[in-house]
Amino acid sequence: AVGDLWFTWLVTSWGGDRLARVGQAPFFLAAGLAAFALARRLGAGAPASVVASAWFLTLTPLLSFTFEPNVDMIFVAGYLLAALFFLRDALGDGGMGTLALGGLAAGGALGTKPTGIVFVPVLLGLAALAVLLREGSNRRRVRDLAVVLLAPLVMAGYWYARTALLTGNPLYPLQVSALGRVWLAGWYGPEVMRRSAYAIPVGDWRALADILLMVFDPRLAPVWVAALAGAWARGWLRDPLGGWVWGCSALAVLNVALYWLVIPYRTQQRFMLHAAGLAVVPLARLFDRRRWAGWAAVGLLGAHLLVPQEWPFAPRASPWDFSPKIPGRIPPLISYAILADPMMAGIAPREDVARAQVELPILGLAALMVAWAWGRVGRPHAWRRGIGAVAASLALLGLAAALLVPRDADARRLFYPLFRPYVAGWRQLELRAGPSGTRIAYAGTNLPYFLLGYGWRNEVRYVNVDRHRDWLLHDYHREARARGRGDWPDPRPGWDRVQPDYDAWLANLRAERIQVLVVARVNRLEGSHNVADPTGFPIERRWAESHPEAFQPLYGVAEDDPEMRIYRVRRPASREFSENRDPSTTDRDARSHESPRRLRTNDEARAEPFGPAR
Repeated sequence: AVGDLWFTWLVTSWGGDRLARVGQAPFFLAAGLAAFALARRLGAGAPASVVASAWFLTLTPLLSFTFEPNVDMIFVAGYLLAALFFLRDALGDGGMGTLALGGLAAGGALGTKPTGIVFVPVLLGLAALAVLLREGSNRRRVRDLAVVLLAPLVMAGYWYARTALLTGNPLYPLQVSALGRVWLAGWYGPEVMRRSAYAIPVGDWRALADILLMVFDPRLAPVWVAALAGAWARGWLRDPLGGWVWGCSALAVLNVALYWLVIPYRTQQRFMLHAAGLAVVPLARLFDRRRWAGWAAVGLLGAHLLVPQEWPFAPRASPWDFSPKIPGRIPPLISYAILADPMMAGIAPREDVARAQVELPILGLAALMVAWAWGRVGRPHAWRRGIGAVAASLALLGLAAALLVPRDADARRLFYPLFRPYVAGWRQLELRAGPSGTRIAYAGTNLPYFLLGYGWRNEVRYVNVDRHRDWLLHDYHREARARGRGDWPDPRPGWDRVQPDYDAWLANLRAERIQVLVVARVNRLEGSHNVADPTGFPIERRWAESHPEAFQPLYGVAEDDPEMRIYRVRRPASREFSENRDPSTTDRDARSHESPRRLRTNDEARAEPFGPAR
């Protein structure tokens, strides 16, 4: 929810989603700075800390999840900032303010992702232990302990309290059971999560090995392991900070263990990326041991950026691909944006892929030259070298703009991803909605965002298929529990769809003043309760196509699109509507039915194709 607030501010205050698409970038920088500061505070030199932080920031999944509108990087940044402030307080660098900042950062992480319940309490427990063990009066200990325990509630407390108020369970939808009793009722517990397609059995150590190698890069992974194992620790008994470095190593390993042992969705390696941020500390100390170690680290970083992970071991297959559940081939990181995006695979024009393979390495080499220019800033001739570094940076920005900024492209085309199953339907909807937009109901695969259309001019909502027009899923769950049916056999509950009623659904559509119905073929991972025909569409498709008096096909039926259908919701006769409309519908709502925003006809839609692509 904390991340949702951030993205809501970006999209509502800045007139669109351009900033939201890179909304995690500030937290990416914050996480890198926190990892760098941790290493510096625990005795690593600045150059070694920079290189170690670069190893962390260029982890392939970390970069992949950063530059998309998600919240994983927000959690990582909050966790690492909390660790930094708690460490500084434990080392006596600050007063109660430092401790409070750590608590606020921990609360930000706890309020951002449900997985924070697994990781953040451990960090708070260590901070509380440091408070209890420090010298000073008991009064100060009590005060500081209160800060550690209460400051996180400033950021996270509201969300858990609100959830408890609405559902009776602050951890909802997770069900908490112990000693043969359900203490907090929810949708499901860990045993149901283990049936998910995203789950891996805890005993599948081959999959764990694949995940760790994919995250850390097989060429770099031995160095990470050596650092965590203490290869940095020459004479650490005489090092006053050595014990703290060991503590960071142990906490990093503990977080990986918690990820694998506690969270059933083990395919999601993003849940453990904060552990790599902690591992920056021993890694930087290792790079500090010898001058050649730092240069070797830079060379390995270059290989990580520029060539595939299997180079130089195997040209065609990864010898460490131990499990078919985990992808074994990772392309060069510098071309990852095009070549490893699953939404682009097989869709991007061949010439675009070829151009990316040339352009992105050019930009990477240019960035290395800019970094070299900034590294030379200093005496003698500091101002001259500074001007040169600034000029090189501006030249890099100009080169990036020239190569990457689309030219002569229709903005509507750029709004939609090249996602094969739905791009044709999205574009048809874009052309038909008209300049003022329309009101849309969707069913099927849960990808409603792109139905908003370019400029967010459409209104989009899911409409319940029974008489409970305004119920949310927890309302259906409450009713199911009252009937003794509060458990669901998979992680995608469908209490809201077990009693479909066409007449009630149509009344809901009209009460919501829906003009267009979009039905997409369901994702089987979202639950079998959605599937209502052999082709994989939900029941809304069957209803729409069996009631031509209420629905007019606009796209997908004649085209035999296997993924999407678009229908116009016909207006009822004025007299019939006024006699049978939903009591909650106002006169203004009724008038809006009589004069809806006009949809474009087939001929009008065909007359305005999308502009040229880049």
